[in-house]
Amino acid sequence: MEQRASADATPAGPPAASSDLLAHPARLVNPSTIGGTVALGVGLVLVLVPALSHNITVVVVGLGLLASGLNDLWTTARRRHLRVVTRVASALRGLVSLALAAVFLAYSQVALAATILLGAVYLFVRSLLTLLLAVVSRDRARRAPRYASAGVGLALSVVVVATPGVYTDWLAALVGVVAIVGGTIVLAYGYRIASGRVPKPEGLYPSFTEILWSWVEHADVGGERRDELAEQLYLEPPEVAAKRVAWWTMLVLSVAIATFAVLQDSTAVVIGAMLVAPLMTPILGLAAALVSGWATRTLRSLALILAGTAVAVGLAFVISSWVPSVVPFETNSQIASRVSPTLLDMLVALAAGAAGAFATADRRVASSLGGVAIAVALVPPLSVVGVSLGAGRPDDAAGALLLFGTNFVSIVLSAAVVFVLAGVADPAALRRGGRRIVLTLAPFVTAALLILLPLLLTTDGLLTTTGQQRTAQDAVGTWLGQDSTLRLADVTVAGDTVTVDLTGPADDLPDVAALRTALDDALGGSWAVEVAVTPVVTERLPATTG
Repeated sequence: MEQRASADATPAGPPAASSDLLAHPARLVNPSTIGGTVALGVGLVLVLVPALSHNITVVVVGLGLLASGLNDLWTTARRRHLRVVTRVASALRGLVSLALAAVFLAYSQVALAATILLGAVYLFVRSLLTLLLAVVSRDRARRAPRYASAGVGLALSVVVVATPGVYTDWLAALVGVVAIVGGTIVLAYGYRIASGRVPKPEGLYPSFTEILWSWVEHADVGGERRDELAEQLYLEPPEVAAKRVAWWTMLVLSVAIATFAVLQDSTAVVIGAMLVAPLMTPILGLAAALVSGWATRTLRSLALILAGTAVAVGLAFVISSWVPSVVPFETNSQIASRVSPTLLDMLVALAAGAAGAFATADRRVASSLGGVAIAVALVPPLSVVGVSLGAGRPDDAAGALLLFGTNFVSIVLSAAVVFVLAGVADPAALRRGGRRIVLTLAPFVTAALLILLPLLLTTDGLLTTTGQQRTAQDAVGTWLGQDSTLRLADVTVAGDTVTVDLTGPADDLPDVAALRTALDDALGGSWAVEVAVTPVVTERLPATTG
């Protein structure tokens, strides 16, 4: 596709063949390929080496601010035809970026956490003021953008302030993922500059927005492929009635299979229910409609999802009420694994949504949709909601519903991003209605942030408990010593009590008070200790002789 060149860009020459570029690799070196490679490498290190994530995040932020400041100053010096006000603003922005970069690089230990926390407080106050302005504003055209920005800002600031011990760790992972995706896009843009397919930018390097638009325009799948995807994702003519009957039939059957599988605690049958469940299709259709500006399809897909959700919960409730069996909620793995979702469930759903959108957009990997359906559970959590309500356990039902909401929102957001990057969204429609599309996505972003708060708290508690159990296990091992005849069976940390299960002769048990002192030192605070010793009886018979 022919790329749109800016007025200040250097015209592109004739496209170079890939073989020519490989024969002369020096032609591939330009600011975009260098920047993309660096971002990609840093992102991989952040994701693959968590121990270095904090320091690398600070350095990345500092270098990013440094590069941004230099680019602003370079642009100010080069583009003298711009208005004085614009040049002054660009110069001030560059100087501020350089100052912040110096702070980050010089005070790395406290700069990141303090900056994020102060930024969250500032964002909360600003979002609250924006919300008040939206309420009292008489301009209806500006109400929706203000409500959207205020909702996202308030949700994000609350998440950061409410989880001060968690956000810095997960921020590093988020920066890593963004760096990988952004680095790949910038690297591809640099390759197209080297091959002459896009014009060279005038500044030191182009803005990321310009690079992103170039990517989207280059990846456009075209109107014919877009129509094929619409036929695949929406229950539209021809044969609307037949499509609806087939969809609802598969939903009812998948819910029945999933509910019976949950009741009998069968993982294999649950997987079968995931494979035949049709809920993934309207969710992907919703994501595609959101980024394409298809209002009618957006509403229809959302209505179908909500109706399917209600039917699934109701059917599971009815089935569980009629089945003559008592469900052991504490030992049923299908229920226990779906009533306490964590951040890992959201990450799985984000990855699955991206994979599902990519498999939908690219025919070559369309066969992977079955694996996507298994990776992210949509119908089984709804079955657990119905079963829990039927058993009079609203807390478990709320947990399973939170898992479904996590999966739903995460799939929509990640699929929307992939549909844009894969060219499913029409670039012309994105340019015309970009603001409206952002507004329609804002409620889903807000919902994701609100869902993220309990997930972060649950994950933080899980990670804390796991770390405490590992520390307690090390302390118990040191207390027993290498020559002890006792063997450690289990260590459990619950509340302020550490429970230790041992096997072997009780006469060899060391002083428990010494263990309590060691646990107090290792875990911090005062801990109660319970030690249980299970005796081991060994009986040996000699071999019989003929």
